[in-house]
Amino acid sequence: MRRPLCAFCLSALGVLALCSFLPQMGLLLPSAAIFVVFCLLVWWRGGAARGYAVCLLLGAVLGVGIMKTTGARLAKIQDAYAGRDVTLTAEVESTGRAYTAGRVSAVLMVEKVDGEAVHFRVECASLPKCEAGGRIRGRFSLDVPDATQRLDDYADGIVLSAEYLSGMLRLGQSESFRARTARLQAALSRALRKGMVKNTGGVLAAMVVGDRSHLTSTLRSAYRGAGLSHVLVVSGLHVTIFCGLLDALPHKERERSRAYRRARSLLRAGTALLLVGITGATPSVLRAAVAVWVSSLGVWVGSPADTLTSLGAAGVLMCLGNGYAVYDVGFELSFAAVMGTLAGAECAGRGRERYYDRKKIRKSRREKPSRAVLLFRRFAGGVWDSLCVSLCASAATFPVLVLRGMSTTVWAVASGVAVLWLVGPMLSFGLGAALLGLVAQNFESLPLFEIIRRPAAFCAEGLAWLMNEWAFRVSVLPGASLWFDGTYAALVCLVLILLCVMAMRRHIRLRVALPTVILLAALAIGLETALSWNVVNIELVGTRAAPAVVITQREKAIVLFRGSSITQRAVENQLEKRGVRTVELLVDLRVQPEEPCRIEAQKRINAAALAENTTRCASCGEVDLELFRTRQGCILRMRVGGQRFITLSGTVRPAKPIRAEWLLASMARPDNIRYTDCLTLSSKYRWMEGDAEPVSRLRLRLEGGTLFKAGRV
Repeated sequence: MRRPLCAFCLSALGVLALCSFLPQMGLLLPSAAIFVVFCLLVWWRGGAARGYAVCLLLGAVLGVGIMKTTGARLAKIQDAYAGRDVTLTAEVESTGRAYTAGRVSAVLMVEKVDGEAVHFRVECASLPKCEAGGRIRGRFSLDVPDATQRLDDYADGIVLSAEYLSGMLRLGQSESFRARTARLQAALSRALRKGMVKNTGGVLAAMVVGDRSHLTSTLRSAYRGAGLSHVLVVSGLHVTIFCGLLDALPHKERERSRAYRRARSLLRAGTALLLVGITGATPSVLRAAVAVWVSSLGVWVGSPADTLTSLGAAGVLMCLGNGYAVYDVGFELSFAAVMGTLAGAECAGRGRERYYDRKKIRKSRREKPSRAVLLFRRFAGGVWDSLCVSLCASAATFPVLVLRGMSTTVWAVASGVAVLWLVGPMLSFGLGAALLGLVAQNFESLPLFEIIRRPAAFCAEGLAWLMNEWAFRVSVLPGASLWFDGTYAALVCLVLILLCVMAMRRHIRLRVALPTVILLAALAIGLETALSWNVVNIELVGTRAAPAVVITQREKAIVLFRGSSITQRAVENQLEKRGVRTVELLVDLRVQPEEPCRIEAQKRINAAALAENTTRCASCGEVDLELFRTRQGCILRMRVGGQRFITLSGTVRPAKPIRAEWLLASMARPDNIRYTDCLTLSSKYRWMEGDAEPVSRLRLRLEGGTLFKAGRV
């Protein structure tokens, strides 16, 4: 057996993924039965296959044990504190944008609850302004995360949601490792952005030190449309680039000894640890760093480094404390990207071997090539490697994106070949400028560091400007934002995978198989785009008490808003997932808003600004809306694709019965509303009958007819 540890780790991760996803679909037991049958078949083959079967079964047992332990821990904490008003003493791990002046959203690591020592993480959507790395004390109301984002919170290690009540005290700076890294990250970000334009400085801060707070929504959208979103998140790509720079150091034949390999592994491990420190110990960097450390450990124990084994071991180690970590999109994309990169490197290597084999045959017939020819071959080889790696990595991450309901782009491969080579120099110059700037700020008496920093910052800023220009220009091209239905995407991905397996089994040449697969994938994308051209998606997001309605068609959206800052963030996340560029209309259904809705839109209708007993009509494309304002609430009627919808806000008592095919549910329903079906985030509203599964997403064809409805967004 060549990779027993790899089989063990991947089996454990697979079981954790099944335990996270399948209980929602009622497929856990059938999948477990299929897995056991598969292991028995592997055992039946005998020989080395029996060792693999044992590793797979042991990995599955470990995965089940991790998930059981995680579930028991979550249940214990939630049973003890959910639904209570308590006094929390906590460390502020990270902060984000809130929608009220003087407030931030924050993730808190709780140290004490009513004086009792504890250790778990909560998320607060609105908190008086504070900084990451500080300690606070205050009165909070704790509750279980909302059903629509529960698994996402669990994947981030968030056990409960917290609502700030009163009495917040700032207790000074925390001295934990995470707090120290947060302060270091903020200091490096300030030193790096000194004297830079906002867009270029924000991109460099995100790429080099993981500070994404200075990225504008326009810039995020441009990078997403160009297929470059991953470069704005410090991840395994950045760790690989920094550690790869060490491999570029000159080494002679005599240096290729065991001692030299051990020394270089220690240097790579130290570099990964440095990146963990300067980026705030983000989960993506930790995953990549753990993979580097596992690989370095393999060098010291005498085993050859294996990327898949290191990656699998890193994944298991990251999941030991939280089995739901496999549900994190970043976790899934990291694994998919690494596997795609390995496949791309293998394809590039085989292509090079075939090329050089042919050159050897013709060597006797040709003279020694000139220096210009050699330079061109080196350049062509680099382009070939970039093309293979970008294509395979994009193909590997594509299923994850579409199956998780996120938009993708057809320009990912082109961007990878055209500008991804800029990332290495940008990281090198940017990190140098940040470190030199930090030293110059702390030792103002040493102007030499500032003099050296300026050329490095200038080079980093120039490269960032080039990448920004590429992103802005490519993101407006057709195909820059594509969204696929998950069921259709799953079938297409399954067919393409089967075709690839058949091509490998029958030894079909790459030059025949690859164009065929690419052509079929292009036809599938074109067919889905044509089929969804006149399809409207209607989705509920936010909290069950006051969900917002997001209506999307292609790259445009209409938002029917109600709720608080939590709902605003949920709406923005949903718009980003769907690749929406323009919000044509935002209707604020709140008659007494506590805080403004800051979502950018071309047109706005605020119910609070309308006079009582007045009606406001609007039309956007194929969607017609009618808003009626009363003293204590409002009612909105909408027509899409020949079907009628109704949603309510506040207290509304129509004098006459109102009929519609769909009710976009809220906490209360007047008796005069007549409907056939409803969209809801919960099945536990008092007015609902039975235990029906909540439906939160609907796909409608404008010509009429329901395409799809789902329980989760």
